[in-house]
Amino acid sequence: MDNRFELVSDEQVDEILLVCGKLKRKRKVKVNFLTPEYRQKMKRIAVKELQQWMSNGVSERFMTHLKELSSTLPELFALKQSFTPAMEISTANKEISKQPSFNHLEVDMLKDVIENNSDMRTNPEPEYCIVKTSLHVHQAEKIVDFLTSDVIMSDDNQQLNNAYYDGFQGATVLDVTDSSSLSSNILSFTRILQHWAASTNQKKSHLTYLLQLLKEHKPLIDFDTLPNSGNQLMFIDGRDMPQPFATSENSTSKKYPLPPVIDLNINGNGRYCHFGLENALSGISPGSYFHNSDLLQYATIFKTNPECIPICIRKKVEQLDGEAVMEEARRILRGEGAVPDTQQSSMNIPHFEADITADGVQLFNNSEKAECIPICIVVHSVSESSDRSSHKPIVLQMRSPIIVGVGHSKGKPDINEFLSPGLEELIRLDPNYHDEFITRGRQFTVSLRCVIADWPMRSYLKRIKGHSRYWSCERCVQKGVSYDINSSRSKKKKQKKTIQFLELNASPRTDEDFLTYCQSDNCLDEHINSLHDLSPLHKLNFPMVSGFVLEPMHTFYAGCVGGRLKGIAGKKSEGKLSSSQLAKVDQRLALLKLCKPFEFDRHVRSLSQCVKKYKHHEIRDMLMYILIPVFSGILQADKLENLLFLQYAMLLIGGFDSSPISSAKIKEASRVLKLYVQPLIDFGYPIRPTTHASSHLPEDAVKFDCGVEALSAFVFENFYRFFRNILSSGNLPLEQIRNRLVERSKYLLPTSVDGMIINSSKQLHIELKKLEANKSGKKIVVTFTEWKGTRKMVFPDFVLTNKYPNNICLLKNGNIVVCKDLIESPPKIKVFLIIGSLFKVRESACVQPYLSSDYDTFLVSKLDDLIGEWNLNNEQCKMYAVPYKLVDYSKLPDIRLTNVSNIKWFVTPIRHTI
Repeated sequence: MDNRFELVSDEQVDEILLVCGKLKRKRKVKVNFLTPEYRQKMKRIAVKELQQWMSNGVSERFMTHLKELSSTLPELFALKQSFTPAMEISTANKEISKQPSFNHLEVDMLKDVIENNSDMRTNPEPEYCIVKTSLHVHQAEKIVDFLTSDVIMSDDNQQLNNAYYDGFQGATVLDVTDSSSLSSNILSFTRILQHWAASTNQKKSHLTYLLQLLKEHKPLIDFDTLPNSGNQLMFIDGRDMPQPFATSENSTSKKYPLPPVIDLNINGNGRYCHFGLENALSGISPGSYFHNSDLLQYATIFKTNPECIPICIRKKVEQLDGEAVMEEARRILRGEGAVPDTQQSSMNIPHFEADITADGVQLFNNSEKAECIPICIVVHSVSESSDRSSHKPIVLQMRSPIIVGVGHSKGKPDINEFLSPGLEELIRLDPNYHDEFITRGRQFTVSLRCVIADWPMRSYLKRIKGHSRYWSCERCVQKGVSYDINSSRSKKKKQKKTIQFLELNASPRTDEDFLTYCQSDNCLDEHINSLHDLSPLHKLNFPMVSGFVLEPMHTFYAGCVGGRLKGIAGKKSEGKLSSSQLAKVDQRLALLKLCKPFEFDRHVRSLSQCVKKYKHHEIRDMLMYILIPVFSGILQADKLENLLFLQYAMLLIGGFDSSPISSAKIKEASRVLKLYVQPLIDFGYPIRPTTHASSHLPEDAVKFDCGVEALSAFVFENFYRFFRNILSSGNLPLEQIRNRLVERSKYLLPTSVDGMIINSSKQLHIELKKLEANKSGKKIVVTFTEWKGTRKMVFPDFVLTNKYPNNICLLKNGNIVVCKDLIESPPKIKVFLIIGSLFKVRESACVQPYLSSDYDTFLVSKLDDLIGEWNLNNEQCKMYAVPYKLVDYSKLPDIRLTNVSNIKWFVTPIRHTI
């Protein structure tokens, strides 16, 4: 490469890209803020364009633009203006105008076509436009040649019959298509869809959804009115944002900026984009990712308790009902005027109770890069006012995360700067805050119920010691003990240490004494970092001990259960199985892969090879569903029974619904978790911080009056995939996230649970009936399909078919049925029957530490050869069925075989379908 190209400055690179159309406007972001890879990529594009200019010349339009920019490029690289086909076309047009022997009107129209298309050839458009334009010009010039047969063309024009010079690219564009073939090759819409799907690698599920929408709504397509680019199709600006972003100052400007991305400190360590807490709860924020499902929940509440819903949400609910909107319009046309909005008393306005979460999300596989830190809330309940004594809150059925703001930094940013925008809104919406200047115009109030976060994030938010410190327990006052973890491979390696907490009945920490947990002359406790480094949440009088839940997904499943599985798979000091035993476990897990129902996203992988890579869902599935069939006969009986303590405890106080847990179950769970810890000491296993923290989980069930899994981060963990999936590159990730959220907020139509668009009052009422029926416990069939002998019945929360492993269900009378067919009887009246057989033999899968039959978990065998039928309303739930203690795990037996006594099946309810 010419050495001169290495001297091209960043400013000259921008000039080249701006002139040739690669940049739409002059760059505002300083080059120093761009990544080196992106800068190098831009320079390669610019140098390639510059080489084209040097070899083929610069078009007149580009040269004029360079002169307007006062660029030094023409002098530095001796650039010269090129000869364009437009000049020849102009000359040919002059000759054409002199010929009187043809229809002047036709030729004038054709000349306009040629001139317009020649202008387009010199316009900086993408390459695919160049080929199309050149073909059109070629066709038009052929017609002119035919009409003006006496016109004498020059040698240069004759050479252009088969090859046209492109002023933008500086290269020839060949005419490879005959004009006669253009009108004959008409492609069908299906063929174009197939081509698009193949060329863009679309997912089959996305294609299925698109086809469903097209078949359902049958849109009339006017292809001429379609946008020309993706940017035009999904255009957004600041006008698509609610207040305060679309201010009056912006409305008079030609530009409408989107929410700004700000630096969290002067050192540039962290950036942040705030969407707003009040906007989120009003349903007008781009951060309301599940806006439609939330709105449907509010609509069901609005029907019975309209005073619980703020006016801003009421209007959105009413807009969903097309009949109500039409009636309002008719009333106005009759001169009756609009119905005035119901005014809410300033002393009695709706109140939201919400949970808040923050967690780091790795956007890329490289852990050294900066991470994304979204702040999300989940609405727990709504009520007519914040006074619980007079107004009982209504708990929402579905918990949907709403994004309040997104941070991006390498390491944790300054906590005061990070939380400042959200805390200012919390103060304004606090029901106990009565400054009229600050609270003016608010339509509802908000109070924080709890903070959901893993241990490192809790330490950051509370400004306390991390989990590896001696005084790290958040619920009791005791000093941890150092424990050496013996290395199983080499004695030369440095011994690893952990902190363990042995005392199970230490004095509890309290919210009132939180500030005393700091080292001083009278106190050895080092729980708090410093009295000069307090959490900004403490200034809101938020309970700093009980308000932060011991999030069970990380604490219980990943920490306590996951740590125990890692010990079984690879640590001699923690009960490692032999290689032959691990091989048997892996063989069972490989067969159980074929037993995974539709409701589970992933199967549990090999224990010996993948235990350190287990996802949280895999650990939960192992503990709650397949622990007994995987380890029975392999793990020692006393150690398997010890693991079952954890399963029993979660059966007592777990569950993702928000229904209260009885005090008897909470008391029993507290006893069971302490019983789990004591044998670990006898086995010689370490009592790690997460194991000890799990013994405090019943306290959260008491405090928040719900199952502890309803306080877990599972709902957020599934949602965080959004941040990883939408990024197209590593450049400006916050801007990409913001833009995708604004696009979704602007263009996403109201949709039902199954993804179909709600565009009529009838569809809205159907969806509301589904929610009401689901709340009452009735089974609602969403779809019923048949394909290649498989009949599939889709419910809101599970799928039932006539093929294993999705054909086992529990009836309300306790019988377990293998479904062999699903029929609608009589046809077309929406009454469904289950056709199948019952298991004759049922026995408890375990007796200690609890009786599994009390929780509908059995070992079943001997399928009856008699066929029966049951109404769908007799179904209690769907069952997870796997073979138990097979002689040969190389082949999956057929569950439909009748009167087989030597094969037992382990069956347990899929908990969320009960």
